[in-house]
Amino acid sequence: MRDSTLNSLQIFGGTIAAAGVLTSCAQLAQSRIPDAQPAVAEVNSIFGLASAMHRGTSLLTSTTTSLALDRIDQRQLPLDATYRRTGSGRGVTVYVFDGGVSPTHPELAGRVRIGYTAFPTDPKICNAHGTAVAGAIAGATLGVAPEAEIVDVKMVQCGTLRGTIKGIVEGAHWVVADHAVRGGPAVANWSFIADTSADIPALDSAVAALRGAGISVVVSAGNVDLNACKVSPANARGAIVVGASSMDIDTTTGVRRAFDKRAPGTAWGPCIDVFAPGDSVQLPSLDGMAQPITQLWNGTSMSAGYVSGAAALFLQVAPKSTPDQVAEFIRRTATIDAVADSHNAYGRLLYVGVPGNVTVARR
Repeated sequence: MRDSTLNSLQIFGGTIAAAGVLTSCAQLAQSRIPDAQPAVAEVNSIFGLASAMHRGTSLLTSTTTSLALDRIDQRQLPLDATYRRTGSGRGVTVYVFDGGVSPTHPELAGRVRIGYTAFPTDPKICNAHGTAVAGAIAGATLGVAPEAEIVDVKMVQCGTLRGTIKGIVEGAHWVVADHAVRGGPAVANWSFIADTSADIPALDSAVAALRGAGISVVVSAGNVDLNACKVSPANARGAIVVGASSMDIDTTTGVRRAFDKRAPGTAWGPCIDVFAPGDSVQLPSLDGMAQPITQLWNGTSMSAGYVSGAAALFLQVAPKSTPDQVAEFIRRTATIDAVADSHNAYGRLLYVGVPGNVTVARR
């Protein structure tokens, strides 16, 4: 096993990618949470926790131009140009490990705190990627949890658009210390991949440290057409692993029918906990002069952001929940059998709609 402190990451195609040496998928899959349906009592206890606490919370409804938000608040298609949810993520902190987040973009202004940087002499923002991810999490009009707080954990070097495992690990230690002082429910968003053929023990340990501090870790599965069980950190035990979905039209029966499928080039398989929109999703960005704009983004980086936002909604109403409970809530309330070509037993699609019965819509 090589020295993990020398392993590097690179922003590529909407996420962060690099290559390395790995163990087998079968070995890695054994460290994942088993992909089996729990007992009914377990589902009801997880779902009931949020449902009971939501009873005193007003239903929030807004029109939206975001097809992603429109999709994840309902079980069935077609879309209705509306985003419905209870809660806003207020009181929840999301640590965004990326290449810098704009604190002045109108979608995020007033809710971004500059945290750790692995490259202190660098520009504060390398490109728009981190701003887009943060926007999926907590954008005022384009994010799942529009009142969540974002903390910028910068682990990419601007000159090379590369980062180090060392920087991520040190960033994770910084987050644990920051969270110990500030308290409150928190999530860490990792929209990057580090290797596609081996696990990286240092990243596994960083995930464990964050989870041990009560911080859920949401990771992108990767924009690679591979079994996610071979991708690090998607193979880290306890991480919430997110694949990208897209919408398509089926005309084979002579009737136009919209359906969800795995986005092209997205990692797949049993290590995926849930899919979320990641194909041409509208999110905040920056133009060539670093001025705020919105544009369409692709990739599991953005999908992970939507799931981190969903975790923030849950933690707002159930702030004492453990990372395992957050993961179970995301998995068990998702719409089952919604995503075609998932190579996954359940094809789960993220759902943040109004709490109710745990029944799901099947394709």
